[in-house]
Parts: sequence; structure tokens; C-alpha cells
Amino acid sequence: MRILWHSNAPWTPSGYGQQTAVWVPRIAGLGHDVMISAPYNFTGSPLRWNGFTVLPGGLDPVGNDVLAGHYKLHRADLLITLCDLYAMDASVLTGMHAAHWMPIDCAPMGVGDQATLRDGGGVPIAVSRFGERQLGAAGFAPGYVPHGVDTALFRPPDDRDALRAGMGIGPGTFVVGMNGVNREDNRKAFPEQFAAFAAFHRRHENTRLMVHTLTNPPGAPDLAAIAADLGIADAVMFPDPHAYKSGLISGSMLAAWYGALDLLSCCSYAEGFGLPILEAQACGVPVVVTDAASMTELCGSGWAVGGERHWSQGHDAWWVKPSVAEIRDAYEAAYAEWPGHEGRRAAARAFALRFDADRVLKEYWEPVLEALERRFAPVAGEGRGRAAPALGPP
Repeated sequence: MRILWHSNAPWTPSGYGQQTAVWVPRIAGLGHDVMISAPYNFTGSPLRWNGFTVLPGGLDPVGNDVLAGHYKLHRADLLITLCDLYAMDASVLTGMHAAHWMPIDCAPMGVGDQATLRDGGGVPIAVSRFGERQLGAAGFAPGYVPHGVDTALFRPPDDRDALRAGMGIGPGTFVVGMNGVNREDNRKAFPEQFAAFAAFHRRHENTRLMVHTLTNPPGAPDLAAIAADLGIADAVMFPDPHAYKSGLISGSMLAAWYGALDLLSCCSYAEGFGLPILEAQACGVPVVVTDAASMTELCGSGWAVGGERHWSQGHDAWWVKPSVAEIRDAYEAAYAEWPGHEGRRAAARAFALRFDADRVLKEYWEPVLEALERRFAPVAGEGRGRAAPALGPP
């Protein structure tokens, strides 16, 4: 098939961008002709990435004004989107054969996602079992393909002690990590996790918090100020802001960052998937997550904490606000097992291997793409605008 892939550009460090980089070459390797539409990242003229054409955006930040033109330019049989579907214009999507690889982070699924999917007529593909259940409850019949990780890149370090020493982490230091975009909606729950770490750090001075994000982007919580208020400023480490903003932190550098951790904390209010949870476990790091949305099913080695329901305005649905006390207790449980938690490290790696990109390609993408090809490729260029068929049972 001729496939137009609509998401973030493959060179961007976001989760969507990383998945574009993982999947476009692999899907093309199955014999499909793939072109990338990446309006979120640049405008102007098309660029080339690893032999693939990457088409730019126009005036609309999510590409509603250029998507139909990109689809026509590629003479596409199929559009695959990996984005926030509620931002897409359903009237544009009805003119295409579309499959939406959908992150869903709330219960029930957000009203915007439901509206775009119903009015646009695309095929839903859930990225998590949680999302699959929410789609089914809303009356859709989704396929399922989880996100995947390059486990040859994200793997335990060869010499963890030397790696940590090079980062300035002293021996006998217990390191908690957080990785997420610091945004105005506080979905990543940085203040709650900082508060939990502060309570934990008061009992264990040999602890450090490594946070892979920007400290104070516009409208978002000022994490440096929160750390200072909690009395943990000297225990928190942030990345170089220029390197972070400029995309100068490579995948291998991020894998090394994970490899230095003793525990990853991803206690978000909600996650459509939660790629750092898998990346950390692929590097042999146990995790603590919120027992909600997709996070529960990705906790292969670690702890899941509870919380209380939190209304997400706009989605008109529920997230879960994690409990500070339960996060602290999970840190304590991990610390109690440390440093002799090699069994958890091995279990983390073994779990993440289930989501190795090549395995996901064969077990999930290949049958889904074959089903889509049977439906769409024989009528390429005809009947565009018909409602797309379901992939599986509701």
C-alpha cells in the first residue's frame, strides 16, 4: 500500500516522534510505500530523513489545512495518524481511507476523540488494552497495536557503576528518575511526585531525583521553585535546558540516563501509553506508576499506586490524581529492596522485551496492516469518504 503517516517528525524526541522513527522504516520494510506528514514540527519545504520524504505543515498547527493535499500528493491508499485525534478536522478525514492509532488516557474516552472518530469515519487502532476497552465501551470496534521499543538501544548499561560515576552520582546513592513533558495541565503530576520524594528524602539523605524535563516552560509548574520550597533543590538534577530544547539529547544518551536510575517514577494523572515506563524497564529499571489508564498494564516490574478521580475538562472524562503518600510508600518499598534488587531489574528487562519493536511488528502491525490492505488497497482512489470498516469485535 501507499501509506501516509501523519504524526511528529522522526527526528523529534517526543513520544510520537520516537514512534515515527521506529515504525516508518519497519512498515516500509514490509513492502509498503510510506511518506511522512509532520505538520507539528516544521513548515516550508519537504525534507528527507533516512530515505523518506517528510512533508511540512501549513498554517494549522496540526495540519488540517494540508493533510488532504499531502494525501493526494502521495496518491495514498491509507492514512495512519498518531496524534491527538480530537484536534483533527473530521470533515477533512472523511475524504480519506484512515486508520487512527489512538492514545486514550481517560475513562470514558474523551468526547473530542469520539466525535472525530464518529464523524471522520476512520478505523480505530488502540495503543493500549485500556484504550481498547474504552473504544469498545463507546461503541467502536478497534484493532490493537501497542507502542514498541528498540530494545537493542534501550538496554541495561554495560558498566552501570562507571556510568553513574561519570554523571556525578556517588556510590551508595539511590536515584529516582522522572521523564515527561512539563505542561500547564500538570498531567505528569510533577508537584505530587516532588512532594513524595521530599518526604522520602527527609528519611534517606543518600537519595537523588533526576528529572528529564524543562524546569519552567510557559504556563507550566516552576519545578525549580517547587523543589526549593520543598527543601530538595540540592537533591534534584535537571538536564541542560539548551540541549533539551534543541533536541541534542540522543536516544543513546537517554538510554544511559535510564541506566543510571534505581527507580523510574511515572505517576501521571493519565497516560495514553507511557513510553518512558517501557524504556526504563528495557534498561533494567523497575518503575512506580499510577494504577490508572495504560500505566497499570505497563508495570511489569515495580509498584502501582492509587489515587482519586480527577475530572479532565475538555475531555469531559476522568483521570486519576495519584496519592502523594502512596508514591512515597512505593519509593520506600523500592529503597528497602535496594541495592539487592537484581531480580526486579531482570524482570523489568524481560517484561519490556514483550514490546520489542520487531516483535510488535510481527505480532500486531503485520496482521492489522494486512486487514487494512484487504479493505482499502483494492479500491484505492475509489469511494473515498465511505465509513471505514471495523478491524475487530466491539
